[in-house]
Amino acid sequence: MIRVKRKQNSALSLYLSTTGLTVFLDLWAIKELAKGDPARRKRFVAALRRGADLLFSVSNAAELSGALDGSFKAMKGFLNELGPRWFPVELDPLVVIGREKEGKPADKCCFSDQFLKDFLASRLTLGPMGQVVGLSPELFALGHVMDWLAPQRDSIARGRAQLDAALIERIEKYRAKHDADSAWLDRVFPAIRFSRPFAATFAYVNLVRALILESKSWRMMPGDGIDFCQAVIGSAFSNYATLDKKWKRRIEALPKPNKMARLYYSPELDAMVDDIEAALDRLAVQRGRAIAASDGEPIP
Repeated sequence: MIRVKRKQNSALSLYLSTTGLTVFLDLWAIKELAKGDPARRKRFVAALRRGADLLFSVSNAAELSGALDGSFKAMKGFLNELGPRWFPVELDPLVVIGREKEGKPADKCCFSDQFLKDFLASRLTLGPMGQVVGLSPELFALGHVMDWLAPQRDSIARGRAQLDAALIERIEKYRAKHDADSAWLDRVFPAIRFSRPFAATFAYVNLVRALILESKSWRMMPGDGIDFCQAVIGSAFSNYATLDKKWKRRIEALPKPNKMARLYYSPELDAMVDDIEAALDRLAVQRGRAIAASDGEPIP
C-alpha cells in the first residue's frame, strides 16, 4: 500500500508497505478479473481493500500498455478501483537475489524504487514555489500507468524483448554446459532448500535446474524469459499468485517443504478469490483475539 503524509514543515513523506496478504497477477488474470464475472471482480477489489496488496511489476505495466481499446478501458477501470492497494516490485530476479545476499528484508529485496519514481514523476505536479499540487487519494490510481505508458509501447516492447532474449540466452548457455559436462549442474546450480530470507534465490536456482533438465523435450521461446521472471518474483514474494499452467507446474515441483505462494491458473481464478477471502477472515479473527488479550479479556 502507498501512502503520503505531509509533515509540519510541508515536506512530503512517502510510506510503502504490504499489510496482511499479498497477491501477484499476471496479464491473463488482470484481464479476467477486469472483463469477466462482475461479482468476482467486486469481491476481489473488496478483498484488497480489507487488507491485501497487489504486487505490480514493470512487466505487468509493459503488457498492459499494449492492450487493445476494449481491454484497455476495462483493465484501467479495474486497476483504478484498487486505489493505493499496490506495491511496486522489481522484475529482474538477479537484482532481487543480490539484495537477498546483502541481508535486506523481503520488502526491500523486491521493491522497485525506479518504477515508483517514474510513476510519481508522471503524476506529481509542482506549483510555482515547488509545492506539490493536487495531492489526493487518486494520485496513486494504478490505472494511470496504462495512460502513462501507452505512448511508449514500442520502446517498452523493445526493452522487454531484450530482457526476454537475454534470459533465454542465459538458460541456453547453461543447457550447453550441462550437455558438455553432466556434473556441471550440481556444481554450479545444486538444488537448495527453502529459506524465507532467500525465497527468490530458492526459486531462481531450482527453476533454472528444472529448465535445464527439461532441455531434451522443451526449448524456451520468446516470452518465456519474462514468464520466468514473473514466476520467480510472484511465487517468492506473494501469498497468492496466478501463472500460466506450465509455470505453475514448475513452481509447485520445487523442493519441499517450502513457503512459496499458493498458485492458480486460469480455471482456478474463482478459487483464488475464495481463498483470499477466507484468509482475510482468519486474520480478522486473530486480530480480534489479540485485541481482546491486550485488554485483559479472556480469549475463547
